Amino acid sequence: MNKTRGCFIAFIIIVLVSVIFVLFFIQKTSETDIKGGNSFVSDQKNSSQDGTSDATLNLTVDNIRKDGSSDYLFLGIDERENQNKFLGRTDTIIIYHIGSNGIDALISIPRDTKVEIKNHGTAKINAAYEYGGADSISEEIFKLTDIGIDKVMIANFAGFKKIIDALGGVSITITEPLHDSKSGSDFDPGTYNFNGEQALAFVRNRSTLKGDFDRMDRQKYLLSEVFKQKANLSVIPKIPSIISILREETRSDFSIMDYLRIGMRLLKNKNNIKLLTLPGNTKTINGISYVIVNGDEAKAYLNENLSKK
Repeated sequence: MNKTRGCFIAFIIIVLVSVIFVLFFIQKTSETDIKGGNSFVSDQKNSSQDGTSDATLNLTVDNIRKDGSSDYLFLGIDERENQNKFLGRTDTIIIYHIGSNGIDALISIPRDTKVEIKNHGTAKINAAYEYGGADSISEEIFKLTDIGIDKVMIANFAGFKKIIDALGGVSITITEPLHDSKSGSDFDPGTYNFNGEQALAFVRNRSTLKGDFDRMDRQKYLLSEVFKQKANLSVIPKIPSIISILREETRSDFSIMDYLRIGMRLLKNKNNIKLLTLPGNTKTINGISYVIVNGDEAKAYLNENLSKK
């Protein structure tokens, strides 16, 4: 073994040890949060006494894909900054599917999908977390897709913006005008290096022709670009600030192995992640707009896209 190669391998080992240490720290922090080390669990229990939510991260839905695949659910909560109670309806519902067959995908669930929630009747799927926490929304996803959620991360908008800023922004190409006062987006076609505030405005825009379906496509596109552009060694100096943001602005039941698996898979497959959205049609029922997703069609769509040809 020559000296140059030996130094390179030593460097890689140091990096891996550093990452493992960081992930261990994150895991311990997350375990403390979930078990009541901060206000998350107590806030959820207090809210359940008011008849709203009892959202914990103790999942009971097993992954139906018994082939070594993993499915991580990422929920975005529309919450005012500095509240950090992680209560309310989920503005974003995305699954990161890591297939044992090598196929990975970001799968969007339309937030207006019509479902029947236990003890609550007809509702939109974005209300499931508010009514019954991670178990409830995981159960509804399971019924629609046959995908059993393994782990959940919940983030608020402040966390999203801070992570993008900590990473140094993300380069995004826009192909059509995006002007929407509600989301704060005001972009002409072109390529931008978005900061956190701009990125949030971009992914929340619903002013285009397909409305929420276009919005979900933009969310997956931005996430995939973050993976492509930032999943490399340049992220290491930024890890301390990212840890701080994760502690304050997210809650999860991720273990050290989950972080390792996601990180290693992104490094390997970040340029080949499929971007999928459950197929559905918009329909107004009793004055309420829903997305109607046929469960059989959704399962067939996912099997086609997540299986080897």
